Amino acid sequence: MRNLALASVALALAAGCGSVPKPEARIASSEGSIRGAREAGAQSVPQASLYLKLAEEERSKAMALVRSGDYERANYLLMRAEADAELANALAREKAAKQEVEQASERVEKIKGGGTP
Repeated sequence: MRNLALASVALALAAGCGSVPKPEARIASSEGSIRGAREAGAQSVPQASLYLKLAEEERSKAMALVRSGDYERANYLLMRAEADAELANALAREKAAKQEVEQASERVEKIKGGGTP
């Protein structure tokens, strides 16, 4: 009887230590990262668009896992979604920066050539 009681306590402790809280902060941060990538224009940059789509799909799958109570797997998918969205954002911003550099170079060449900007 004593062994059964000890086993029950051990099982209860193990179950309590293994629980993972709902990833509320990760849900919000992944949505913010995806929104940031969209605002940076990731949809119009082919490579960035792929990562944005991947992030959206990962977040969608994670939300299904949250609804089913699998918070641990959902947390990992939300981290991946956030990372992919941040990569999409960086790629979109890189494309915009390159375009700005090209435009500035064209203006400099016009000025050097005696034309007006």
